[in-house]
Amino acid sequence: MAEVAPGPRVRWQAGMAAGRGVRLYVRRVVDPPAPPVLLLHGLGVSGSVLQPFARRLLPELAAVAPDLRGHGRSDTPPHGYLPADYAADLVELVTSEHLAPLPVIGHSLGALVGMQLAAARPELVECLVLLDPPLDPSLRNTEVEAVYTLRHAPAGELETYLLQRNPGGGDVLANALAEQFRQASDAAFETLLNARPFVALPVGPRTLLVQADPNHGGVLGDRAAAVAVSTLGNASLVKIEDASHAVHASHPAELATAIRRFC
Repeated sequence: MAEVAPGPRVRWQAGMAAGRGVRLYVRRVVDPPAPPVLLLHGLGVSGSVLQPFARRLLPELAAVAPDLRGHGRSDTPPHGYLPADYAADLVELVTSEHLAPLPVIGHSLGALVGMQLAAARPELVECLVLLDPPLDPSLRNTEVEAVYTLRHAPAGELETYLLQRNPGGGDVLANALAEQFRQASDAAFETLLNARPFVALPVGPRTLLVQADPNHGGVLGDRAAAVAVSTLGNASLVKIEDASHAVHASHPAELATAIRRFC
């Protein structure tokens, strides 16, 4: 595998690995050594957005952060962008590389994928953490439609929109996210938009549902969160006040503490 430039006290490696009929680009923490944890990103971005948060899981857990199909540097097939398709890729990844059973943490789309993985192959998932999954039909995330449209707008429009949505992130973050959004497959966006609404699934593994704050961009209201916990089965709920939809970015310390206590 080609080695990625290391950050302070953490060494990453990255390279291609097998999915179901596709190749996935996977980033891994290799130093310090620790048991693996699978980190699954949201729609339109890549595993790189979870690298800063991954450091907070050390030294207990070492991140394995793939780019989902159609995202980042992974292969982009013409179709196959339902949560079950992404989950099938991950079954191939974790079984072929003997990673399971392992904790699985997914954000937004990644939460849907993690839930599908745990429902279909519970023996592969040690514990499941769902970060603000889009399971509330009453809270429509308009950012998905906006980003999908602006990806093909004149240069600068998507960056301006992202900066307005998250002014604290600054130009560097807005530019980096815009580049990733433009790189992602149109089919990935279109499939998600057409497949809504999504519902919780019964899963076998212990599950932690992390709810962001709907007043700060969270997409899961209190009633929908309670229904999801009931449907998931062996599940607990943590709500992080003032957290944005990207709770791993807005409240990483609180989130890492909740995950460490749970898994």
